[in-house]
Amino acid sequence: MNPTDILLSIAIVGIYTLIYIYLKSKYDNNKIIIRLFVVGFVYATIITGILYYLIKFIAS
Repeated sequence: MNPTDILLSIAIVGIYTLIYIYLKSKYDNNKIIIRLFVVGFVYATIITGILYYLIKFIAS
């Protein structure tokens, strides 16, 4: 995996996670926000990985 691909994946995961937290953060409790961050990060990582390998499979 190229360094550019790694940075792009990190950026996409960060954007997904921030959007997820923004949409769900109607809470003042920090524990809930941290849990949402972890769940959003996991979801975004899985989605990014699937998209990356799907695009890599189609391109080859």
